[in-house]
Amino acid sequence: MAPSATTRPPPLGPEVGRKPTLTLDTVPAEIIALILDFLIPKPPEIGETRPVAYHQLIPDEPWFDFTRCRRGLHSACRVSRRLSAMARPLLYRSVPIWDETGMLLFFRTLLEKPHYGLWTRYFACHITLTCTRVIREIRELLPTYQDTFRPDPGSGILITAARHFLYMLRQFSPHMVVREGDFDHVPQALLCFNLMFLAKVETVLLQVPITDDQAEYDVLCTQIQGVKDLFHDDPAAAPFQHIHTLLLQGDPDLLAQIEEDECECDIPEVWGAQPRRYGSLFASFPNLTTLEVSSDDGVWTQALDGHQAYLDGGDLPPPFMPNIRHIYLHDSVAYPGDLHHLLLNAPRLETLYMAPRGDDSLRESIEDNSSNAHPEALDIALATHATHLRNLDVSWEDISGFECLVGPDGRLTSLAEMQSLRTLCIQMALLYGTPAAVLETPLIELLPPNLVELALEDWWWPNVELLDTLPEWDAQDKVRHYQAQHNYRVNALRTLTKFARDVRTRLKDLEKVVLLCKIPWTWVLEGAVPLEFHFEDVRGMFLAAGVEFSVKSDEV
Repeated sequence: MAPSATTRPPPLGPEVGRKPTLTLDTVPAEIIALILDFLIPKPPEIGETRPVAYHQLIPDEPWFDFTRCRRGLHSACRVSRRLSAMARPLLYRSVPIWDETGMLLFFRTLLEKPHYGLWTRYFACHITLTCTRVIREIRELLPTYQDTFRPDPGSGILITAARHFLYMLRQFSPHMVVREGDFDHVPQALLCFNLMFLAKVETVLLQVPITDDQAEYDVLCTQIQGVKDLFHDDPAAAPFQHIHTLLLQGDPDLLAQIEEDECECDIPEVWGAQPRRYGSLFASFPNLTTLEVSSDDGVWTQALDGHQAYLDGGDLPPPFMPNIRHIYLHDSVAYPGDLHHLLLNAPRLETLYMAPRGDDSLRESIEDNSSNAHPEALDIALATHATHLRNLDVSWEDISGFECLVGPDGRLTSLAEMQSLRTLCIQMALLYGTPAAVLETPLIELLPPNLVELALEDWWWPNVELLDTLPEWDAQDKVRHYQAQHNYRVNALRTLTKFARDVRTRLKDLEKVVLLCKIPWTWVLEGAVPLEFHFEDVRGMFLAAGVEFSVKSDEV
């Protein structure tokens, strides 16, 4: 029976049936964590200058996303205590020091809240600590900030040492004179303490001097080397044990001034970062395996004074990179002979990458009319000192006049005997010496037998003459060059075809081949012949052998 009017249920109240309001406090922690993970900033590659002010950044700049993500995490820390507890460790995951104020304030934060340092995995210092301007700025900032420090009252070794350092600064900094060098060591000491608090940091970037006008970081290296003495009773508690990657960044701001001829310093003929000066630093990081350097000066030996004695059969100092396994050089002026010394000083090296700076020749060519290799040739080092090398990618724009530093006839003949090599990116000029030699020896006989991935750069030393004019070529210039390269294309395709046909007779593990065409108009006739046109048969033959093949071209 239908209910009468008198028995109907009362109307629902305003709160009944309404969906609960969704707030951050009701969102599951797992979902918030996923959102915050997207805000973890990824730093740009080594060699970038410091970012400008946030409002001046544009989306294409390297620091744009990094800065925006950090601002997002910082804002999340101010929303609620719950969100702050989740976002703050991510905010300190990657810590960049962009100016002198930032260095002082980060030191203050670590003194007051040492546990913050346990969150950091990536730390970067983008100021040159021995630059006079940096030293003077920190000296002027100290009176402003030193009375705001409220150190943690703990009695641990590190916090006690930091409090003592702060006390010494308060006592003596008023009497230190910058122009007399009294304050020179302070920025390096500040950085050392910052690093000591970062007990779990894994990657460290240091901006280092590139001219002799600025002193090297001898004080920093000595201080870091001596830190272990503070923990002699508990070696397991010593800092720096998780650092596996060190990036030495040649001062990019000074570099830009030098390249634009605006530097007020005395510019040497050869300038750049000097990793050979940091051997004690490498040794102080017991688990350091990866070294990345931008704008090095090309010198990778500590035996500069005894160089001739070495050539005459004398002894060399012990290797200064005995445990480094991966080295990446960006904008380097190292010659093949310099890489010979690098391999001598990194006997356990597994990866060697070098991209050239592209300067004009910085040294006098070696007068050697013979076809023999120089005693310091890269080929000799690969044969005798690279027994662990698995990945090799080195290149130059032009080493005409220095072919003997590569190997016999300017070739890396030892590659064919390197059993350990798995990935190789190599210029044709380093394999054959000259284009005329392409038809003399099958490509397959020049390559390591256990290769898995191969990248061939279609580059010869005379090509360097085209680089400056290439962007200005009109259609007629491109057609003229394409037609002039007909015989070269025929010979190169013949070599690649034979390589594809015979690949499994020697390279059983090869999975991928990439051809990099550095001068696109050798292979491309605009509007008529695309790049891939020449390589369809080659691709098919590689595919039949189970090898992936692709061809790429530089943009002009």
